[in-house]
Amino acid sequence: MTGTATLVRDQLKGASVAVAVVRRFRRDLAPHRADLSVAMLASLVYTVARLLEPWPLKFVFDNVLIGLPFSLPIAPAVEDLLRDDRSLILLASIGSILVLAVIRGVAYYEQSTRTARVGQQVVMAIRRRVFAHLQRLSLRFHRQHSTGDLLTRLTGDITMLRELLVASLLSATSEGVMLVGFLLMMFLLEPQLALVAVVAMPVIFVLLTIYSGRIRDATRKQRRREGELAGRLGQVLSGIHVVQIFSREHEEDQRLKELNKASLRSGLKATRLEAGLNRTVELTLAIATGLILWFGAQSVIGGSMTPGDLIVFIAYTQGFYRPLRRISRVTERASKASSCLERVTDILDHQPDVADGSHEAPWFYGSIRLEGVSFEYEPGRPVLRDIDLTVEPGETLALVGATGAGKSTILGLVPRLHDPTSGRVLIDGHDVRDFTLRSLRDQISVVPQDGMIFSGDFVDNIAFGRPDATMDEIRAAARSAAIDDFISALPEGYATAIGERGVTLSGGQRQRLAIARALVVNGPIVLLDEPATGLDAEAEALVMAALDKLLTGRTAIVVAHRFSTIRRADRIVVLESGRIVEQGRHEDLVALGGRYAALWKRQGRGCTRAVLAPVGSAG
Repeated sequence: MTGTATLVRDQLKGASVAVAVVRRFRRDLAPHRADLSVAMLASLVYTVARLLEPWPLKFVFDNVLIGLPFSLPIAPAVEDLLRDDRSLILLASIGSILVLAVIRGVAYYEQSTRTARVGQQVVMAIRRRVFAHLQRLSLRFHRQHSTGDLLTRLTGDITMLRELLVASLLSATSEGVMLVGFLLMMFLLEPQLALVAVVAMPVIFVLLTIYSGRIRDATRKQRRREGELAGRLGQVLSGIHVVQIFSREHEEDQRLKELNKASLRSGLKATRLEAGLNRTVELTLAIATGLILWFGAQSVIGGSMTPGDLIVFIAYTQGFYRPLRRISRVTERASKASSCLERVTDILDHQPDVADGSHEAPWFYGSIRLEGVSFEYEPGRPVLRDIDLTVEPGETLALVGATGAGKSTILGLVPRLHDPTSGRVLIDGHDVRDFTLRSLRDQISVVPQDGMIFSGDFVDNIAFGRPDATMDEIRAAARSAAIDDFISALPEGYATAIGERGVTLSGGQRQRLAIARALVVNGPIVLLDEPATGLDAEAEALVMAALDKLLTGRTAIVVAHRFSTIRRADRIVVLESGRIVEQGRHEDLVALGGRYAALWKRQGRGCTRAVLAPVGSAG
């Protein structure tokens, strides 16, 4: 019996991944203790009803059909009442079957509905927590992971954990209790036949041990392939205009076909392994059932068992093997979900490179200073080298240089999208690392190169950085950004829905909308990343007029490649290989005859674009 108990414990260890998931996400499960307790109680009630289920059939066969004396030692009064009345025994047996069916139905309903509700709520909580953590991870992390793969983790991987977190773990526990219950009843009825029944358990345990690791590896590969597939789909759909311009539809179809094939191969391998495990387990159980029928029939013929006893024992055998099958399925799910657990916890285990400060930032005057700042995205590959730079309150500073010179990196240091590898960034003489991220960023207005627009209406987008802005403030910002007339002329005005990423707007309209968003924030510091990129002369003129209003009275750092933008700056800094090589006013730098003068001369000869970094580059 000790060996059997050990084997049962080993079987239940097949759900070890589920236990690991519960430990990791126990704080998400904690608010649902009451529902889980009721579900567990309902599961135990269901188990007891299942244990009693075969007995009415025994009484029908032995006492009604064969006519053996009715015996029920645990209830003498019932035994006396039913001793010689076959019709009453039959009615009592039928009534018992109905009552047990009702009890099972109610218990199953409570268990199923409560576990489903808890599962959905827990998944929502985990998804929110992972998403919140994901938003706070550094840009370095996001550069290393495709958007599609992260979306797969937030959706499919977390959804797969739902069943493991609640349903499978509860199932493993309840099935384990049922397994022990059936096993005890079988040994009480007929110890020798019970020994035949448990012979299958070591075989099943060995099968689970062999298959679970292979299923886990195959599923991990499948989830990785699905992440690659989602990543490629995200890239193509976000850049669909480029795909169409270069007529790459067929090539992308072929690429998707290959990625689909790789994902399909991985998925089919995992499915074949699961089917192979299930097939082998079923065959093992069928052989064991056949042996029990053989020896049981011999016992009935020999008179050591009644036909009713054999019926009850066979029912218990089936009931005993059913939990084994379900526990094997829990093991399969655990093996599959382990890779999902790894992918989800990989996000949660990543700590943000930028730690939140401890002090609320005061209202800034706008003095910015970089002291001995160096920065590396990857160790040993510096992007900035010992930068010393001061921007006075109200001054507009333009950053000029080739792609990869470090312009956008400097821009990202001010709001702490990343922190210096060495040196420090100061605002009004205070290290920005001392401030909480929210109080720091609330005072910095940013206009990105592509004027990033979100789905929603114009109000949502203009007030994105300051959701409490009034409608008057939103309209005032739109007027200053020279986009109010356009919005007001639309049938639904400011309530007009904007397509994803602003695809329904022109480049100039997106930029002016981004400028309106920055105006609503009304911070003393403004950061602009190539605000006139890709605009025609008319759109550029409108954007420049809007920028003049945005920059008035504010400290601004502008990454620019058009000299129409650069010449508006109070001072220009020329970067090369992460170092400052020149700085001064436009006229002085042209007269100097250095790097800036060469760029100016090239543009003056008809080159309309200098060599500045695209959006999101290290430049």
